[in-house]
Amino acid sequence: MSGSSVSGGMSGTALSSLPLYVEPPAPTDKVFGVFAGVAQFVPQSQIWSGALPTVGGSISGAVSWTGTPSSTSHLVNKLYVDQQVASVTGAAGSSAATAVAAATDAQNAALGAANSATTAINAQKGNPGGVVPLSSSGVMMLGGVEFMGVSSGIPILVIDLPTADPSVAGAMFNNGGYVMVSAG
Repeated sequence: MSGSSVSGGMSGTALSSLPLYVEPPAPTDKVFGVFAGVAQFVPQSQIWSGALPTVGGSISGAVSWTGTPSSTSHLVNKLYVDQQVASVTGAAGSSAATAVAAATDAQNAALGAANSATTAINAQKGNPGGVVPLSSSGVMMLGGVEFMGVSSGIPILVIDLPTADPSVAGAMFNNGGYVMVSAG
């Protein structure tokens, strides 16, 4: 101890000058310590009885730990694992429910938009400035007849002519590739 002195004929070796580790202690080697409130020398085997060696050894029976791990190599108990799994499962379930709700909202919005578009188009059909249908080839249809355009002020229509005389005065028909007008 710093600042103290020892009187009387004491001699010995300072602890700091002793070797740190010579060889593993034998079970019969004694260790000085305070055990059960009494300073005493106790055989090494008595102190470490029941302890596992630092390498090898085995454990029988249950091993328990109540602490929360602070390192990846720490022992964890079942309660800790259950809590971690529950938090991940809960978060995943919450995320899945949120995703399902978002998908449902998107589907409802798309359906609402489609219904609104259909309503808007239906309101324009048959009205001036409204919409007109197109044929499968993309040509405007007027009264079920394809309207190709206008040439010299005359509308050009594409119509299927009957291949036999309809017996209606002024009606056209296709007679083997020739356009004919029915006399009625």
